[in-house]
Amino acid sequence: MAFSMFLRRPACTTRLLSQQLVALSKPTHCSLNPKMIASIAPLQNSLLKSETPISNVIRSFKSSTVHEEHPHDHSKLWVIEKLTSAAMVPLIPICLMMPNKIFDSILAILITAHSFWGLEAIAVDYVRASIFGPILPKIAIGLVYLISIATLGGLFYIITHDVGLANAIKQLWAVKAKQNA
Repeated sequence: MAFSMFLRRPACTTRLLSQQLVALSKPTHCSLNPKMIASIAPLQNSLLKSETPISNVIRSFKSSTVHEEHPHDHSKLWVIEKLTSAAMVPLIPICLMMPNKIFDSILAILITAHSFWGLEAIAVDYVRASIFGPILPKIAIGLVYLISIATLGGLFYIITHDVGLANAIKQLWAVKAKQNA
C-alpha cells in the first residue's frame, strides 16, 4: 500500500521515471539468461508506449473502498497519539519517584487514551462490516468504549480511594519480590 501511494506521486508519473525503469531493466551484465531478457522485452515495450505507464496501473489498484461521506484528516490524531506515547516515557518514572494524585491522574488518562487508540485500531481493522455484517463492528467499537471507560474509572478509583496508581505499582513489585525471596 505504501509503495503504491509512493508511485502515485507526481514525480513517479513522469516519462523520465519510465525511461529510468527501462534503462534499469536493460541487461548490462551477462548474468541474465535469454529467457529473462525475453520476459523483460514486453515490459519495456509497454513502458515506452504509454504516456503515464505506472500511474495508470497504480490508479486502478485500490486496497479498499472509502465509505466516508466527509473524509477526516487523521494526521492530527496520529501526532497526538505519538505525543501521548512520548509523554508516557518520562512520566512513568516521574510518577514512580514522586507519587501524587496529579501525576497519577495524568498517567491514568494517558494510559487509557493510549490503550483506547490501540483497541480501536484493532476493532476497526479486524472487525470489518464487509466480513462480519453491519452490527458486529458497532458492538466491537462499543466494547472498546466500555472497556476504556471502565479502565479510566478503575484507575481513578485507585487514585482517589486507595493508595494511588504509583504506590499500587510499587506494592505489586514488592509482592513479586517477596515471593522470589
